[in-house]
Amino acid sequence: MDFVTNNASSNSFRRSRWFQIGRAVNTDPLADRALADARPAVFWLDRPDRPHPSPALSSDLDADLVVVGGGFTGLWTALCAVEGDPGRSVVVLEAEATAVGASGRNGGFCDASLTHGLENGLAHWPDEVRTLVRLGDENLVGLLDTVERHAIDCTPEHTGELNV
Repeated sequence: MDFVTNNASSNSFRRSRWFQIGRAVNTDPLADRALADARPAVFWLDRPDRPHPSPALSSDLDADLVVVGGGFTGLWTALCAVEGDPGRSVVVLEAEATAVGASGRNGGFCDASLTHGLENGLAHWPDEVRTLVRLGDENLVGLLDTVERHAIDCTPEHTGELNV
């Protein structure tokens, strides 16, 4: 499996929009001093032993499967594709660094819903919603099985959910 990133910004930190807005609005000098060197970054990706991004794609590349996005879904898709056919060439394309977005933060979560909520599913796919719920449940079980099978150190917690 190959990973290709666009690491043009790898030497400079690109501040996210929420951080820029938060800093612009904050008028507390004490908080400004305390946060002067803070970065909205995942601390475990700011360690010397972190995985380093692959070089940016600079030429054509042939692959049996190209997965766009190196978050949970993209990486899991690539892993399952290789497990299903070890001879298959799989490339993961990622604009930043792998798992640098929501998938790499400690607040990430996985949900069985494929429809962004049952009400939305009923509104848009009333005839298919039962199948979508079943497939979503199977999807989540499959992801958790993969985490366990490969001993992926991500501390999953299957806590359930409450819909109000």
